[in-house]
Amino acid sequence: MDKCLLEKLAKRIKELRKLHKITQDELSYRAKIGRSTLGNIEIAQNDVTFSKLNSIAKAFDLSLSEFLNF
Repeated sequence: MDKCLLEKLAKRIKELRKLHKITQDELSYRAKIGRSTLGNIEIAQNDVTFSKLNSIAKAFDLSLSEFLNF
């Protein structure tokens, strides 16, 4: 994934976490992904799979299209 897109995704996740008042630990638990994996996604360090994006969207109770609306 392109670095600019990864940075936009990272920003979107951080904004949603703050809006929902949840920690990275809580989000990683809800999304069923590793805490370190989520941390790396949030700093645009790791590429992210479609299934992980979908899991994160579900953790926020959003459709994938709503989640990716940035």
